[in-house]
Amino acid sequence: MNTLIRSAVALLALPLALTGCGGSSPDASGGQAGADGCATDYAEGRDYFPDKATVTESELWKISYHDSYKTITLTDTENTDGPELTYVLYQCGTPQPEATGDLDGALVVQVPVTNVSVTSFNALAMVDRLGRNKTITGLSGQLLGNAEKDEWYAGVAEAAGKPMSIGEYTDLNKEAVLGLKNQVILMSGFGKGFDDISNARAAGMPGVSVSNRLERHALASAEWIKMVAAFYNAEAAANTEFDAIKARYDEVVPTVSGKIGNREAGYLCVAPERGCEFMHGHGAETLVGRLLTQLGVDNVFAPDNPAPNGLPYDFEKAVGTAADADFFIVYDPMKMTRAALTADPRTNRFKPFRDDDFIAGVDENFEECRAKTYLDVDVLIRDFAIGLAPELFPDAKGTCFARAS
Repeated sequence: MNTLIRSAVALLALPLALTGCGGSSPDASGGQAGADGCATDYAEGRDYFPDKATVTESELWKISYHDSYKTITLTDTENTDGPELTYVLYQCGTPQPEATGDLDGALVVQVPVTNVSVTSFNALAMVDRLGRNKTITGLSGQLLGNAEKDEWYAGVAEAAGKPMSIGEYTDLNKEAVLGLKNQVILMSGFGKGFDDISNARAAGMPGVSVSNRLERHALASAEWIKMVAAFYNAEAAANTEFDAIKARYDEVVPTVSGKIGNREAGYLCVAPERGCEFMHGHGAETLVGRLLTQLGVDNVFAPDNPAPNGLPYDFEKAVGTAADADFFIVYDPMKMTRAALTADPRTNRFKPFRDDDFIAGVDENFEECRAKTYLDVDVLIRDFAIGLAPELFPDAKGTCFARAS
């Protein structure tokens, strides 16, 4: 469902070194752990999760710890008027909590998980960053397809040990998922109007919503690595990774704050192959729209564009909206962007395209960057800043965005 929009709203980000840290072990709190990390001497009242995550940025999820199990509650972004989604994660080797009261209807999962499928680009980047690729037994066909053309994806698939295709989004292969006996399927929560996770859960499949792309702020998106890590008891590794991302992000903001000048910019896609009929621009309510605001830039697509995924624009509407734009950030690969501009001379009406004053996605590792956008938000804001104000970053080049000129 809505596969064109899924492609159109995907962003880019930088690959960073893996953090291959292990998860929490029950014996860290006094209990005994077996070779598989499971508790071997359960005692009521003992804390089996010495490493914990604290949510400081996200507005969409929270976590609480209860000795031998932990609960994650998050906004159901597909059904915003409904109840929250609840996941109960209980330590292997301890009793499974009863799904009653506040836990009624929750997805109950034994942790650390050892058998997962992934259909979310962003979740795959997080699992990879946590060094847990060996747990992946299934991938969506699109992610597997990327392994045939992208080195990073190929490495993830190789480390996973030839994962099986489980279909695409709502068109998941239930027989394949149940055959793999997946404990969870890490899926993208695309927001209102989508039903990927709802359909998976209704079909008896353990879909987990990774909705970081709908956060209102960049660091909140990156913090979802802590949520994914909770399924692996890898909170310590996730805390370290997030703190490093935040530190780098916080270095960029004061470098450019108030120094970019009066810029009229837009974040958009233009390539028909990626779902853009003419332009698809992000408004003020998207994560990227807020990044532009944080950088002190006026967003030409902000007026009458409250959609969390941005809106499509035909030629006439785009001319009226983006006529004053002096800089574009295009989230298509550069070669594809050039081809789209050549194929449609009307794009020459826009100053950024006419003057080559835009950045677009790098061609060489576009798919890798695309998977990591909402995790490596420090790279995202730095690439934007380099494009908008290269004089503030002498001799620096963007990592996942390249200048047209």
